[in-house]
Amino acid sequence: MDTWNEGAFSFGQPDKTRLSVNTVKPVSPDRTDVVFALCAFVIGYLFSRWVFFSWQGWGVAAFTTLYCVSAAVYVCIREKSLALKGEGLFWILTCWLTGLSFALFPGRGLGPLRGLFLFCLAVYSVMSLTKTQIGGRTDNLLALDGLNLVFVIPFRNFLNQYAALMAQKNKNKSRYRAYFSVLAGIAVALLSLYVLVPLLLSADSGGFAKIMDSFSGLLNFNNTAVIRFMIYFLPSIPIAAYIYALFSGCGHNRNCDTFKKDAANKAVTTLRIIPAATVYTVLGILCGVYLAFIFSQLPYFFSAFSGKRPEGFLVYSEYARRGFFELTQLAAINLGVVTAANTMNRKRRPQSRTLKVFNVVFALLTLVFIATAFSKMALYIRVYGLTMPRILPCVFMGFMALICLAVIAMQKWTFSIIRFAAFTGALILCALFLCDPDAIVVKINADRYVNGTLSEFDTEILSRSGPAGVLPALEVYQTTGDQRLKDRLEDYLIDQRNFAMTNRNSAKYDLQSETAYRAVTEYFANRPPD
Repeated sequence: MDTWNEGAFSFGQPDKTRLSVNTVKPVSPDRTDVVFALCAFVIGYLFSRWVFFSWQGWGVAAFTTLYCVSAAVYVCIREKSLALKGEGLFWILTCWLTGLSFALFPGRGLGPLRGLFLFCLAVYSVMSLTKTQIGGRTDNLLALDGLNLVFVIPFRNFLNQYAALMAQKNKNKSRYRAYFSVLAGIAVALLSLYVLVPLLLSADSGGFAKIMDSFSGLLNFNNTAVIRFMIYFLPSIPIAAYIYALFSGCGHNRNCDTFKKDAANKAVTTLRIIPAATVYTVLGILCGVYLAFIFSQLPYFFSAFSGKRPEGFLVYSEYARRGFFELTQLAAINLGVVTAANTMNRKRRPQSRTLKVFNVVFALLTLVFIATAFSKMALYIRVYGLTMPRILPCVFMGFMALICLAVIAMQKWTFSIIRFAAFTGALILCALFLCDPDAIVVKINADRYVNGTLSEFDTEILSRSGPAGVLPALEVYQTTGDQRLKDRLEDYLIDQRNFAMTNRNSAKYDLQSETAYRAVTEYFANRPPD
């Protein structure tokens, strides 16, 4: 099989006997492809330098801005239009805003979630801008689009970058030969200078040495700097090829049709193997069990809504924890059951009034479970305060509640539930990342502790929040009379100041760290002596 025709751009006329085994249409790279092939090296290096090894700070925001601008420019040139329209504009803006949040605060409580979400947005925005999804837009085939986008398109076009550069080289052989000759001459001259300059300095009376002092930085060979550069440069080579393969593959709609829409829909149709009576029986039994479970323990089940713990539970934590995660898992499983029932039922939903009724009942029962689990978590937060592990499940439950409402709406109106979930989930996550949940957690806990509605201020939450807790910690430090707490807060504040001093000149730095550094430095500088 012809490598140039299969994994990269094709040039010239391939052998006709070999063309029959390869249906990929040859594409000749134009000037835009060649320019972007060169720019991809810069983009790949900056990703390696600012993002790959840290996923923190203004470097991620700067790279995301460069990436989004590059994607927009490439698509506008390719489409011969200066306007970005439709859902592609939504995804590229969501990607940029998510990347911008890295420059604002570290978001330590979010863990790898923010970086993973940013990566998914970065790759999907290119597909959305070029409208190369299997269905031409975000729809029920989103999972296949993701598989195609992350693995198939980039790796089947992985050699496009070098093929484009080779094509340009073949078109301008004499010019490239002249450039190479000049570069070779510069390299030989530099090597000669390393030998000749020391000899000239030895015979110099002082004038030549003054001239060379201004160039001494260029002639000093810094092993550490070279090693650091190579650490960043080596990963940037495959990264650049991956990014260019993604852009060129989607831009030329090349190797994007591995999965066909008709074939995918047909594959889903083949899953409809379960008789309708079997589906209705399963759903009916499950609904009966759920209703029996709820009505058999109404006081216990809904006591969290009133803020009271039922009899038999000595502490709030025991009651709040018991059943919370089980109810959350049950809600997620119910959504899976509804999906399976509608996908595998031989009788389609539009033709089955019974299935529509079961969908509504299951969605309502799931909403009851979500509301109950949320009330337990709210009770737990009221007694023990906020933490990130308590906020994230609440966000997930809110998302599932919206999906349940969408399931109910689907029984009357026709729309893609996957499309709704994708846009809704993206908006929720983007808003979560921009509102700095770590700072919200610590601020609320600090205010409640100062006001007397929270019995204890947990300094472990401060440590996990990073610089997000500095301003609330200063507030508690100035108001509390607990000396042990003040000692722990002072240790935390000093640690944050030292961490900020260490990273102020790196791409991992962010606005919140700078604000925290200045606040701590100013406070300790103006603090009256003990």
